[in-house]
Amino acid sequence: MKSLRARKKVIGALLLAGVFSVGLPCDMLPLPATSASAAAAAKVAEDTIAIHDARATADYWTRRCPEGDKVLLDWNEIKALNVSMREKSSSLTDLLNFPGSVAKNELKEMILAAQQDFQEMSTPEEHYDANGQPISQKSYDVAKANCRLSSLKEKNNVRYALTTERTNLRLLPTAKNYFDDQSFRHYDDLQGTALDPAEPLLVLSESRDGAFVFVKSRNYTGWVSKGAMAFTDRTHWQRYVQPKDFLVVTANKKTVAVKGGWQVLFQMGSVIPLRQPQLRSDGTWAAVVPVEVNGTLQEAEVNIPADDTVHKGWLPCTQNNFIRQSMKFLGDVYGWGGMEDSVDCSAFVGDIYRSMGLEIPRDADQQELAMPKTLHLEGLSRAQRWKALKKAPVGALLFKPGHVMMYLGEDDRGTPLAIHSASSYFTFRGGEGKKHYIRQVLVSDLHYQNGRGVETIDGMSSIGFIGK
Repeated sequence: MKSLRARKKVIGALLLAGVFSVGLPCDMLPLPATSASAAAAAKVAEDTIAIHDARATADYWTRRCPEGDKVLLDWNEIKALNVSMREKSSSLTDLLNFPGSVAKNELKEMILAAQQDFQEMSTPEEHYDANGQPISQKSYDVAKANCRLSSLKEKNNVRYALTTERTNLRLLPTAKNYFDDQSFRHYDDLQGTALDPAEPLLVLSESRDGAFVFVKSRNYTGWVSKGAMAFTDRTHWQRYVQPKDFLVVTANKKTVAVKGGWQVLFQMGSVIPLRQPQLRSDGTWAAVVPVEVNGTLQEAEVNIPADDTVHKGWLPCTQNNFIRQSMKFLGDVYGWGGMEDSVDCSAFVGDIYRSMGLEIPRDADQQELAMPKTLHLEGLSRAQRWKALKKAPVGALLFKPGHVMMYLGEDDRGTPLAIHSASSYFTFRGGEGKKHYIRQVLVSDLHYQNGRGVETIDGMSSIGFIGK
């Protein structure tokens, strides 16, 4: 994921997100005969590009991996790899080694960079709020001024905090939506990402109205509502940055009940610290979740059953775990920047990887830069691309500008398939392109087309993967 406008600049005016825009999958191409079967096949292709047969199950793919449970990287190798990826991508932050203060000019540059496309925009252009009303110039000016750039101190001390609920991280300090379509309200241009509960934050500044704080998380920078976090001291904060004993959420989503009648939502890859390392006799884990009381951190003990939605510590890094974890999202709604409590393309693969302790960047373009091993595809013929893809390991990431997919392998027909969180796709008839919003996590082949009629295999820029 990257900003909608940035993606439009990359892939042209016809595309909302070009790599999400797809045409006829090879398994759905109409037969050459002029028959009812050809028309039916074309209709199926327009209805969906998702594969719904056995190839959309974990069992189908794990059976094809005779060494699928072999550990690819041990924990020491993963830690070293995480350091290497941080060195390649400025979007990843080494929280523990971040300095205790930030100079005025440096902080100003961080805040401006976090605005992404809005940094250069003097007007709100054609953006609309949740009611479909245009964003006014006055409202936009207020949001920009709320960054408080003119009031930054020469030296800004870092404060430490934790998220207490699933919350949005914004490019500007405002809760107002900025949709660039008056009626289609699924893509908020101010949405950076979503943060799950118990995420450690470096708090660098505060908005003029006091409602937001400017933060660095482990993989994103932007504005978070002050009501969705709690301040604490560095010593306690460190226990969340590097917990000794913890559960990792292995389900696509998990809701944890907290005493007092409320619930908190976690997404795959989230870390929940344990109060005690041993499983209790009743088959539950004694874990803790952060809560906010008058702005400061308190902790609530929660009882979490030892089921297949959580795992003590990271999952082993194996090909079969890449497969199993990915299939848990199948059918979930596409959630731009974590909207609708779901995943977009890069959050999808990021959550899968993080459930095994692999901390890749949040956005697809940064993920592509950070991958430890990369096979560049520019300049290759289609035949060479297919050959390269078929040699890629299960769990490899397939990149196009602004989009990322995870490779599953070849099916029984020898067709390479991928799983990804897809937004929309195109079909073509009589030279006319038609856009279809599908907005879900799905399995597909790589013959689909973007709005310019380019098949995905031809538009891919690289294949990234891990391994020894």
